[in-house]
Amino acid sequence: MTTLDDRSPAATSTGQVRLSVPADRAFVYVLRTTAASMAARLDFTVDDIEDLRIAVGEAAALLVATATPGSDLECTFTVAPGEVRATLSTPSEAPVAVVTDSFAWQVLTTLTTSCTSTHEDGVAAVTLQVNSLLDAPDLQGTEV
Repeated sequence: MTTLDDRSPAATSTGQVRLSVPADRAFVYVLRTTAASMAARLDFTVDDIEDLRIAVGEAAALLVATATPGSDLECTFTVAPGEVRATLSTPSEAPVAVVTDSFAWQVLTTLTTSCTSTHEDGVAAVTLQVNSLLDAPDLQGTEV
């Protein structure tokens, strides 16, 4: 029998991970793999893990298309029990081309709990959140 105290520390803690990769499609896999690994450590379901992996890939592809040549794609993953939020950003002269009925945006909004796009001070960003289908553990009395 598994009790809350037997769960991995990652499943009951919060934190941030920041990555920077060249804004090139060849490096998007690093972000997708990191997203999937983090969701797995939080005991997300296989479907939740795959949803996050695909959503991060789609968001990164949208940003790479508008990135200033030679720039980096930054990604900050914020994890908490039952959720992962990813904020991807890159220098860009133009905002992400959000066409709400496009395949890419439909994928993002279908696979995520929430998804937004912004463009401020020459930086385009997409923020998405995926919550686990499983209930987050009751953290009362546990060390975070």
